[in-house]
Amino acid sequence: MAATAAQGERREPYIGEKRRFMRDGYGTYVYENAFFRYEGEWMKGKKHGHGKLLMKDGTYYEGQFVNGEINGHGYKFFASSEAKYTGQFLNGEMHGHGIMNYKNGNIYEGQWYKNKKQGFGILRTGERSVYEGSFQSHCREGEGTQTYDSTYKNLSNGDRFEGFWVMDQRHGHGELWCADGSHYVGQFLSDLFNGEGTMTHASGIVYQGMWIDGYPVTMATKLVLIVEEQPLIIRQGLPFSVRVECRNDNDEIVPEQGREIQVMAGFKYRTPKEGSALFDVIEDVEDKPIPTPFGYDVVPYPLTDQAFDVEVTMDAVDAKADGDGKLEEDGDEKGEEEGEEEGLEEMGELKEAIEDIANVPAEASADEKDGPQEGSRPASPEQQAQEAGVDEGAATTAAAADSKPEGVSALLPPAKTQPSLLGVCEWHTLQLAPPPPMYRPFVIMEEEAGQKKKSRIAQMREKMDDDSSDSEERKNSQLGGPAVKASQEPDKSTVSDEKVARTGEYILIVNDVTNPPFMGCRLEPAFLMLKLKRPKRVIVKKPNDRDRWDTQRHIAMAMSRSNSSYPDQ
Repeated sequence: MAATAAQGERREPYIGEKRRFMRDGYGTYVYENAFFRYEGEWMKGKKHGHGKLLMKDGTYYEGQFVNGEINGHGYKFFASSEAKYTGQFLNGEMHGHGIMNYKNGNIYEGQWYKNKKQGFGILRTGERSVYEGSFQSHCREGEGTQTYDSTYKNLSNGDRFEGFWVMDQRHGHGELWCADGSHYVGQFLSDLFNGEGTMTHASGIVYQGMWIDGYPVTMATKLVLIVEEQPLIIRQGLPFSVRVECRNDNDEIVPEQGREIQVMAGFKYRTPKEGSALFDVIEDVEDKPIPTPFGYDVVPYPLTDQAFDVEVTMDAVDAKADGDGKLEEDGDEKGEEEGEEEGLEEMGELKEAIEDIANVPAEASADEKDGPQEGSRPASPEQQAQEAGVDEGAATTAAAADSKPEGVSALLPPAKTQPSLLGVCEWHTLQLAPPPPMYRPFVIMEEEAGQKKKSRIAQMREKMDDDSSDSEERKNSQLGGPAVKASQEPDKSTVSDEKVARTGEYILIVNDVTNPPFMGCRLEPAFLMLKLKRPKRVIVKKPNDRDRWDTQRHIAMAMSRSNSSYPDQ
């Protein structure tokens, strides 16, 4: 009796309509394992029509049932992934056309086969990342088009690929259009450029050939400067040529097109000493020192490929004025070596100091007050302006305008960058331009040179001052006039009025300035030492008067020979 009462109290698993003792119509059924629960239409004891199948974990299906199976159109919610599918079902599986909305925002719309994406479909994995093409077992496979954005594999926005896929990777022939303007057409393997292909880079570089693992097989790795000699000897006022080649690690020229190459020059960087006029403003220097393989840094120096006409003062030129003469080069150039140049400069300054001290008028008469005498030092523009009642600032401006070198632009354009042609760039008209006003390395050199020579010049001046003072005192004591003191400051030319580059050692620098960089990297710069010297001394050979044709002399010689051959009988 107790067992019968317990069975009577057990809950009925089905509540709903029945026909002939079978579930038929609308009803709710709870399965014995209590994991499934069905609410919907029944026919002849089977789920048939529209219904909703709920699972204990929260997953549920709502849609069409046929003869107890999920068939037809329906909606399924997956509790574990929170994905939502709307579309066709067959025997309880997603099959046919359907739309899957994923929790991360991805959306797939297309064909399904036994719960897998298969056939043609559209997968949106971001706001602008869309794949449209064939699928096989959830993977992109076959022909398809992919537009990328930054949410997919960190690829740049707007890149677009059209081609073939295998196992969700680009594989086979395809074309890639990059957002920066680059374009690749060729073979892919495992999502990378691999095989024969052509890359037209956004920077202008064009590479056609074999690729391996996403990189060209013969990719350039260095820049090489090709010149006749190293260091390269160049001359003031004369252009020179350089050739740059893009080479790989095997030292072979890579025939790529369009790599942007820049050529520039540099001069040795010198740090101002404490107490120098430039020491306090050195932090404001815009041009940062450039390291070189020659053991010192350089700062940029003007280099141009534009021709400019300027008369070069050739201290070492020895020419004889004869238009009919022949030009010959003299190998021994006067003062070309740096040591000789420094010695000449020092002797020149000593000579100037001595001349300044010795260049004192023999007699200082009262007539000198009326105006400057011949051989005396002229007044500066500021002094002349003050005497004439002109504003000092206006006089300074006028003096600066008058001191501008004639025939030379203050700012010559820098040498133009050139795109590589079959891996080669050439410049044929390069010249070191005149230094800009107050070029820092030259100013520092002037200060250092002045400090070195100051003591020696001071000694010479002191000695000459003593001798000159004694001589002037004696002379003035005889004439009864006051002693005249010599000027202690020699005239110096500044670095702002130079019309040509100074002789010395410069560094030629070649940079890869391709923008954007080809394959994400730029080639390391190449360096070449330049030695700028004065123009070669040219000697004009004057023809010898004996080598000229003298008709009368030749007639006389002919007659003399004739008389000697036929003596008088």
